Amino acid sequence: MKDERMIQHYAPWLSLLFLVSSFILHPSSFLRADGGSVRLSEQKGNYHITVFTAPTPLRAGPVDISVLVQAAATGEPVPEAQVTLKATQRDPPGVAICSPATTEAATNKLFYAATFELPEPGWYALEVSIDGALGQAEARFEMEAAEPLPRWLAMWPWIAWPLLPISLFCIHQLLVRGRSHGNLAPRRYYAGKKGPHVGRLS
Repeated sequence: MKDERMIQHYAPWLSLLFLVSSFILHPSSFLRADGGSVRLSEQKGNYHITVFTAPTPLRAGPVDISVLVQAAATGEPVPEAQVTLKATQRDPPGVAICSPATTEAATNKLFYAATFELPEPGWYALEVSIDGALGQAEARFEMEAAEPLPRWLAMWPWIAWPLLPISLFCIHQLLVRGRSHGNLAPRRYYAGKKGPHVGRLS
């Protein structure tokens, strides 16, 4: 019964700890390959092209761009296509950044992925070029990158993650001490017909 009461007592703190750990281990600022926000989903030529960007919201700095290329007629993913991405800063005009998107860079091998370093916040035009078994196609859209996070905030998951095992250890020690104190509860003697007996104080 004492263990149950202790668990109930610390349950809110445990819930809060696991909630905080979920943000530490899976912060939204991390790049998530093969996913994120859908920026484009449309048919171009014989392909249906879907483009995802991460992080969300999009910010200046490293960004992940993933492309799902499907056959427009069947919806089947198109393998072994050559996918090229080009990001051009719109205002003020900047140098175009080109990179191939490959399945090797993607976690999900149905996607073609690449990582870009957007030099500063602002609007960018992104061009997606595809050359595959069903011919060639191009798609284009614009995206806005917000101000980058302060460096300390971008790094806080890596700084804060040691707090999780330390907190778990502290809670474990509290539970162990509480159980030990329960086992060492004071006792009292009382007389009965068959002689003195020992009992715990309630």
